[in-house]
Amino acid sequence: MMNANTPTRQRLIVSFALIILLIGCGTGIAGLLYITRVEPPHRDITVLPPLVETILLESEDITEQFVGYATAQPDRSANIASEVSGLVVERADNIKAGSIVEENQILIRLDNRSYKHALEQAEAKAAADQASIAELAAEARKLDQLLGTAEKELSVAAREKKRLSDLLEKGRAAKKEFDFADLAFRQTERTLQEYQMQMARIGPRRDGFFASIQGHVAEAEIAKLDIERCVIRAPFGGTIDAMFVEVGDHLVPGGPVLRLVDTTRVEIPIRLPASVHARVAVGAICDVAPEGMPGVSWQGRVARIAPLADSQTRTFAVYVEIDNEEQPHALLPGMFVKAVVKGPTHTQRLLIPRGAIREGMVFIAKGKTAVQRSVQVERLFEDRALVAGDVQPGELVILSHLGQLKNSAAIRLFGSELHPGNVGALSSGRTDGASSLP
Repeated sequence: MMNANTPTRQRLIVSFALIILLIGCGTGIAGLLYITRVEPPHRDITVLPPLVETILLESEDITEQFVGYATAQPDRSANIASEVSGLVVERADNIKAGSIVEENQILIRLDNRSYKHALEQAEAKAAADQASIAELAAEARKLDQLLGTAEKELSVAAREKKRLSDLLEKGRAAKKEFDFADLAFRQTERTLQEYQMQMARIGPRRDGFFASIQGHVAEAEIAKLDIERCVIRAPFGGTIDAMFVEVGDHLVPGGPVLRLVDTTRVEIPIRLPASVHARVAVGAICDVAPEGMPGVSWQGRVARIAPLADSQTRTFAVYVEIDNEEQPHALLPGMFVKAVVKGPTHTQRLLIPRGAIREGMVFIAKGKTAVQRSVQVERLFEDRALVAGDVQPGELVILSHLGQLKNSAAIRLFGSELHPGNVGALSSGRTDGASSLP
């Protein structure tokens, strides 16, 4: 009987033989290809110098610019409040938010009847005191006459008393007659003293009436002032930003009435680094532009400069003023703007990209060689530096591959004979200063 595993064993042997045959064929073909291979031509590898980018140094005028950000605010604004209490009886010309008013224009009227009544009372009391003073003057004149008469009578009584006293001593007059003369003298003396006391009281009484009159006059002046305060006027010309009262409202002293703003002039308080304080001047031109509104700008001037710096932020305040009457369109208070203040101008100076300066040194392209030069940075203008040192106008400053270069290193330039298809040396196309950094 035939074994069942015999066909399987035969298939395995055939498969193994085929694999051995394929491997042998592949090895033979590889050997044949190796034997018949063609050797490539041998060439020497040349390492080229770095291809550098350069910029042409040119003398130019540059103006320092100092940038600040702030919110524009009106040069004049006022929260107008009532100075007296009273009922609002009129809102002149139906003014409301957005209305334009002129200086001293009537805005609000309050009921002034109580203040008129107070004025009348004060004036009446002052008139009554004035009448009392007139009565005192008449009384003083009468007392003066009575004093004159009493003095004469006292003089007569004194002489009579003296005469009877002399006669009594000589025994030629009775004691009773002398007593009557003495009594008449004393009565006349008391009358004179009474008149004198009344006259002495005239002055203080008159002073009291005068003081009372002054008090009533002051009350009258206050009443007149309150009557005037019942008419609320615009302290300056401008636009009403908000109204807080309606006809029929009752106001109290200090109660808000309206907010008035003058948008003719707008002030922008910006803060700049304290290090540039000496380079910012009153009257300097300032370009102002709103954030997110390209093509819109205004021009103003520095109106004032804060004399002190903030010790925490190391900045100082500069106040830029915009005259909207001189602008093609008005700058609205409340807008957030960028202000660029013009500083001093440096004439015919050299500017180098900041990235080209390494530890006070730059590389100058002299033909196919990089030459190292020292420079001193005097000012920074965003991505450029105003420099002095061993560089001259017309030289080419190397901008790229600075980490690979050494003094007298070989270089290739854009536009050289090795790369005729590339552009020539780059030149600075900027003629005005960017924002100055401290």
